[in-house]
Parts: sequence; C-alpha cells; structure tokens
Amino acid sequence: MDAFYSECLTLSLAVLKCLAMVLQLGDTFFDHITTHADPQLRLIHYPEIERVVIDREGHARIMPHSDFGLCTLLFQDSIGGLEIDPFHTGEFKPATPVPGTVLVNIGDLMQRYTNDRVKSTLHRVMAPRTDMSTSIDRLPARYSIPFFVHPNPETLIDPITLSPDEEKHYAPVHAAEWRNMHTARNYKLELNSVASEEVATIG
Repeated sequence: MDAFYSECLTLSLAVLKCLAMVLQLGDTFFDHITTHADPQLRLIHYPEIERVVIDREGHARIMPHSDFGLCTLLFQDSIGGLEIDPFHTGEFKPATPVPGTVLVNIGDLMQRYTNDRVKSTLHRVMAPRTDMSTSIDRLPARYSIPFFVHPNPETLIDPITLSPDEEKHYAPVHAAEWRNMHTARNYKLELNSVASEEVATIG
C-alpha cells in the first residue's frame, strides 16, 4: 500500500501539471502548494444490497456529493454504478468502468482556486444502468479506491484572477481549516474554529 500510495502521489502531481498547462497557468503553477501535500487514500467497500433499496427515491449507494480537495484519483472495479453530473444540472451520466484507467474528479478547493474555471465533479453511486443489472434482485459488493489530493496545510487558497477586471468569486480560505471543517462535518464533529458558512459554500 505504501508503494501504491507513492505511485498515486506521483500521478496526481502529473495530473495537476497537465491541468495547469491546459488552463495556461504554466506547468509549475501547483508545485509550490504541493511540496508536502498530504493526500488521503481510502479503500471503500460497498456491501451487497437488495436492488429495491437503491431504486427507492432518495436512496443511493452513496448520495450526490463533490470532493472537497483539489482533485481525486478514483480506481473502481467492474461492478459499475458511479454516475457524474458534470455541470451540476441534476442530469447524471454513468461513469462506466474502463479497465486500466483512472477517473479524475475535480474537487471543490480546485474550483475555488481557479475562480470557477473548472467545476467540481458532482457524483453518486446508484445501481448500474445495464440490462443485466435490472434483472437481478441483489447488487453485488462493490469496491473503489479514491486518492484525495489536498494542498500543503498552510496554503492560502485565494482565487486566481488573470485580468484586473476579473472578480473573485470566493473569499480566501486556509487549506488546513478548509480540510478540518469538511472532515468534521462529514463525521459530525465539532470544531472550535471553522471557516464561516459563506466561505464554505460552493457552487
């Protein structure tokens, strides 16, 4: 797992470099905020479950959400069910597993940092949309491995502007505070000091 973590970190830094080049920010743009980045690797198991549970309105294997870091590398098995809403319109599309590939999700912090030049990836996990899956009563276990990429904790994420008249869409936020706030929210913990709701809100 240590070796796999190291490979994921190398790949994620290459992905950030490519993104910076596409956005015409210079290929080293993200280097200074990832010198001692502390990504999180998770091994996720979705237990076998009755299909009728997932097909009910308001239910899912995991509800719609976006990741809160810079980006996520996602390795998924062949079971399927992952869906994305690329434009946050409520129209989800299957992200069908492709052997030998890694899915890259944009995170909320990246959306803030680029001043909405890229949009965070809204995603969920449902029953797979295949002819075979509609004929089975139980969905098999599903496994996925996300690698969540975060910047150096002391980084101030201040939205970039490329012209004098470009307006910043978000207030600056410290990366460590942002990460702690969202982690506490996910696990229903309380923090003595967190960013304001105005700063935390995205999209």
